[in-house]
This record gives sequence, structure tokens and C-alpha cells, in this order.
Amino acid sequence: MFLLLFIVQMGSRRDIAGGRLMTDRRSAANSTSGKYFTTLCYSADGSYILAGGNSKYICMYDVADQILLRRFQITQNHSLDGVLDFLNSKRMTDTGPLDLIDDADSDLDEGIDQQKRDNLGQGLPGSVSNLGRPVARTKCCKFSPTGRSWAAATTEGVLVYSFDESFIFDPTDLDIDVTPEAVDSALAEAQLQRALLLSLRLNDDCLIKKCIFAVRPSDIAAIASSIPFKYLQRLIEAFSALLESCPHLEFILLWCQELCKVHGNFIHQNSRNLLPSLRSLQKSITKLHQDLTNICSSNEYMLRYLCSTSTKLD
Repeated sequence: MFLLLFIVQMGSRRDIAGGRLMTDRRSAANSTSGKYFTTLCYSADGSYILAGGNSKYICMYDVADQILLRRFQITQNHSLDGVLDFLNSKRMTDTGPLDLIDDADSDLDEGIDQQKRDNLGQGLPGSVSNLGRPVARTKCCKFSPTGRSWAAATTEGVLVYSFDESFIFDPTDLDIDVTPEAVDSALAEAQLQRALLLSLRLNDDCLIKKCIFAVRPSDIAAIASSIPFKYLQRLIEAFSALLESCPHLEFILLWCQELCKVHGNFIHQNSRNLLPSLRSLQKSITKLHQDLTNICSSNEYMLRYLCSTSTKLD
């Protein structure tokens, strides 16, 4: 691990090198400003590292191969400082960029009070301010627990990235008829398949749970066969959560069994994408199996003790 961190440190200047700041007197390639990481994050399994800093890029490294996988550019906004690799030569003078020249008669300074100017470094010996222009940078980056997505707090706001090609909750799949009221109406009319699909499109945990328990055990096979592939992962995640808190174990396990029967080929072919949800489901089932095993063993020993006690009493 120390070797990897050494490689990241040595390669950080080249990997994270971003655009040129207005205050830089040298080109972006020759400038040392921002060429270091200020935030690092490991994935839960330790396979990847995210690194960001005072740059327009976020770097992702592979731990096993010790290489840079990809650089993510957090913004294309030219109004931010540090985005452009080359500044406009027409705005450059012998004393520096025109935007940095403090003209007391300009309209730009009229809206800046003395306190703000002091905070920006105006009037300090040797200091140069960008007049409050925000700099493109990443303050923090974090992986999700599953490692399939990550988020970064940047100058442009909170950015969320995902390794999956499609999202379970797709706003483009919504329309004016997809509402919680429509789900309740479908349940009242015994349209269980439509109600479940609407709840999956809304991606609401309470509605999904409500629609799952509305299905009779005899209808589970028919409903499971009608679930589109793009909602399969979301449904598996719902079952995994229910197994941890729901007392209806046989009912949920019957759902899982029917899903595996109907969509077994798809699950096998897309096991890589479904791996986080499948692992979560396996973990829940394994924990329940262990708990039930302990309870059954304890009951068995108790029954043997009671039987032996009753025999002695006779």
C-alpha cells in the first residue's frame, strides 16, 4: 500500500494538472499551483482510490495494477478559474491579465466593499486576487458502500457518478400518470402487476413494500415473470431489505425463488452488474439461516431436556 501511495504522489502532478489560474504568471504546464491532492478516498473493498484537489480533474486509481484508470473533469464552465488551459492573449498585458488589474474607477470594484476586498487579499503586500472569481476544485470525494457509484463536492456543487450504464430510477420513465395515487388506485382495482411496476418507477420503498405484500402467494409466479429486466435489481434490493426486518420469511423467500426461476438466465448473464444486490440478498439469507439454525438447535436441546425430565418424574 505504501508503494501505491508513493506512485500516486509522484504521478499526481501530471495526473491532476488542470487549467491555468488567472493569478498564474506561467503556463499551466509549467505551473505548480494545484498539482497535488487535497482529498483521497478508498472504495469499500480497497480496489480503487479517488483523489481530487484544486483542479478541474478527479483521478481514479486501480490498487491492484497501480495505474491511473481515468480522469473525470468536474466542469466545463469557463466562468470558473482554472478551467481554461490557455488564457486569452488579448486580455494579457505586461503586468498580467486585465481581469486582475485593480482599477478604482471601474464598475467592477463598485460592488466590492472594503471587508470583502480584505478577505480576497486586496492591499496585502505581494498578494494578487482574482476579484472573487471561484476556482474549479474538489473539496471531498466519497465512494458508495457498494462501490458502484461515488460523489464529489465541487465548486459546481455535489456531483454523482455511477459505474452502471443505466439507473434504476430514471426520471425520463416518469409521466403525468405515474403517481402514488395511481399506485393506490391500481391496488384498489386489484391490478397488482401495474401497481408494482408503478411503485418501481417511482422508486419509493414504502410503495414497493406495499405492492409486494398485496400479491397473493399463488400469484407470485405470474407477477415475477412480468417484471422488466431494468427493475430487477431494484426489486432484489427491496427483498434484501425486507428479509432483515420483515417477519414473513417464507413469503419473501418464495418471491426470491420465483425471480430466480423466471429471470435466471438474465441474472447469470448480468451477474457483474447485479453483484452488489445479489451479495446483499445472500448476506440476508445467510444471516436468517444462521439465526434459525441456532433457534432450532436450542429448541431441540430444550425438548430433549423436558422429555428426559418427564421420564424421571414418571
